[in-house]
Amino acid sequence: MVDRLRILLVEGSGRGFLSHYVHALAYGLYEGGHTVTLVTGRGDELADWPVPFAKSAVLQRSVVDWFRLARAVVQTSPDVVHFQWMNDPFLGGAFVAWLRRRGIAVAYTPHNLLPHCGRWISMPVFRWLYRNMDRVVARDPHMAWGAEEMLGVPPDKIAVLPGSPNLIAHPAAQRRTPAELPPRRAGEARFLFFGHGCPRKGLYELLEAVALGAVGAPHLVIAGSGVIRHLDPDRLERAARRARITIIDRYVPPDEVAGLFFDADALLMPYIKRCSSPILDLAAAFRLPVLRSDRVEGPNFREGVHGFTVASGSVEALRVAIAGLTSEPGLLERLRMTLGREESVAAAMRRLSDSHARMYRDACTSLSARRASPAEPAGIGARPASPGR
Repeated sequence: MVDRLRILLVEGSGRGFLSHYVHALAYGLYEGGHTVTLVTGRGDELADWPVPFAKSAVLQRSVVDWFRLARAVVQTSPDVVHFQWMNDPFLGGAFVAWLRRRGIAVAYTPHNLLPHCGRWISMPVFRWLYRNMDRVVARDPHMAWGAEEMLGVPPDKIAVLPGSPNLIAHPAAQRRTPAELPPRRAGEARFLFFGHGCPRKGLYELLEAVALGAVGAPHLVIAGSGVIRHLDPDRLERAARRARITIIDRYVPPDEVAGLFFDADALLMPYIKRCSSPILDLAAAFRLPVLRSDRVEGPNFREGVHGFTVASGSVEALRVAIAGLTSEPGLLERLRMTLGREESVAAAMRRLSDSHARMYRDACTSLSARRASPAEPAGIGARPASPGR
């Protein structure tokens, strides 16, 4: 297998963590000498960011997308196609079969093993889809366990490639302060609650904790699309009597997200729901300490280094933790200094792209060996391989 690969990356949303993650991966692969093409969603929020690799934002979550992807495959003749997520496992499975008949290896990174809606009823067809991939990328060991135990993916097809480098945290990335964010006051601690509106993210409990807090409460910045959609105005008013609160209730573009994370002194994640969140990795990349609940999972999170953990749903535990952070001014700075010794975003991008390149080569070699063997079983929906592409 040649050292330089032709890689087609597919990410259909164009928004949020998935888009930032795949852009970082594409950057790293390009810098490693590979030919990279990214096909993403039409709402690409990084459309104005200059990139050195080929990119087209044409996907719009319709059946026509598969024809657009087929055209991209014909035009780029990739060695491997790497999907970040598939909404339609039926057409996705047929597309995977078409790719493999052309001698193209297929990798899949399931940022959720199964969709949030119709999870169990869709499991059989997703199980079939996973088993037909050449490689399934697990971002942490828990995901690898689920892919093997729940979905029957053979262990030799699973590649555990941890790390979630985010392009917007790169030192060269664009950064802008939201217009709604006021100047700092002398000595204030600025705490960020970030995300879309969801009552299970613990904003209710956070505001109660702030309302009960002592003098010296932080400046609380609440930002994200619909972030206060389900919020009781009385609860917000009680908290605002005890602390300075700024609300940015709208979609926040990537450069402003970078500005928020860079400006904050701590990130608050008092989630009630269980969540394995890439926001932990984003905070670490910005050297931003985190106060999280015990429902927020992160394989790289180290207590006392990346931040601290409190019991979910406990207003009193949250109040005490916030008071501790604000009453000891040097604590957050010491955490920042410790985080500053962690792996840089650029190094994380290189590590992730190098591990992916090794995985791609292995997948291509395995596929070529199976195609050359007349004893390979046909499998579900498979057809005899044709020579060449």
